[in-house]
Amino acid sequence: MAEHGAHLTSLGPGDAQRPSVFEVLAQQSLMSTIKPAFQHAVRVFAEKYPQQLGKVFQYYDEIFIVLDSLVQAHYLRKYGASFAENFYGLKRVPSVNSEVTKLSLKLKVRSLACLILIPYVHRKLELLYEDLKYRFGTEGQLAFLQKQLSLKQRLIKFYLFLYPYIHSTWECLNLGYMLSYMLKKGRWHSPGMHMSGTVLLRLDPQDVFDTTTSSLTYPQWAHLSFSGKLYTLVKLVFSTTAVCLSTSLSVGVFFLQFLDWWYASDSSAKSLTALPVPHAPQPQFLKGVNHTTCPLCMCVRTNSTALTVSGYVFCYPCIADHISKKKCCPITGYPASAENLVKIYEQEL
Repeated sequence: MAEHGAHLTSLGPGDAQRPSVFEVLAQQSLMSTIKPAFQHAVRVFAEKYPQQLGKVFQYYDEIFIVLDSLVQAHYLRKYGASFAENFYGLKRVPSVNSEVTKLSLKLKVRSLACLILIPYVHRKLELLYEDLKYRFGTEGQLAFLQKQLSLKQRLIKFYLFLYPYIHSTWECLNLGYMLSYMLKKGRWHSPGMHMSGTVLLRLDPQDVFDTTTSSLTYPQWAHLSFSGKLYTLVKLVFSTTAVCLSTSLSVGVFFLQFLDWWYASDSSAKSLTALPVPHAPQPQFLKGVNHTTCPLCMCVRTNSTALTVSGYVFCYPCIADHISKKKCCPITGYPASAENLVKIYEQEL
């Protein structure tokens, strides 16, 4: 099979700087794994310190987009590429003239918008669809045409009907761009790259030399006016912040991989399939017991949460506090941890 796929990475005349499809896929996969990896880390800390970090996890997407904007803007300004592209030795050049090695301010802004806004909007639309689908379900292809529906209900049903087609069209468009790039029929590997007005090329030694020398030039502080000094100071603060974030991002990628290996190799974790199946409650013990009652506080449940090791449902504050102290199910005594808690979103009638 290797000889059939050799043309995908072979370089023809004038293709010495064109990245292979594997380099393009590698930088795409890097960015697609960074955000959920950091989100997992934030979730772990938020579960330990809910009062301090609960809001951080709740607005993680918005906080991440601000920090990601600083990092990507820094890399576009200094290296002419995103963080992942520079990590794999790639750069962006104007698609109208690949001989120009520097990006204009307009192209940098377009690239930053495509790198930040497209994934953010796609994520929010997907979350909105999943939330509406869970709350309202799907009642047929043309449910939004029912006359008894209000305007809000009609819009919700129309979005539930339309989004799968939008999502499928976007995925097919991405696949088409990737196949076109892989077969060397197109210059762009994704619609976002096409909309940015740039193409990817490999870095050459001159690019590395220009980046190194440009970072060593600083304006003479004594010869600057007050406004010049203020502008230089603000620029230095933002540049230092971006450098710290990018360095932390590079180190964090490897650190999170280590954490993933550490938790995966934890031998103390109990397998759910190794635990005995709990017996169903006997009918004589269920007389007069409301199914909405929490077994711990004996009140109507709030924020219902199921414990997967036993199947019983409790109030989240009750079971979370019990699990943190006792490390077991309060009914069956089976070993349990915070990872075994699953929140149940019950629709009020």
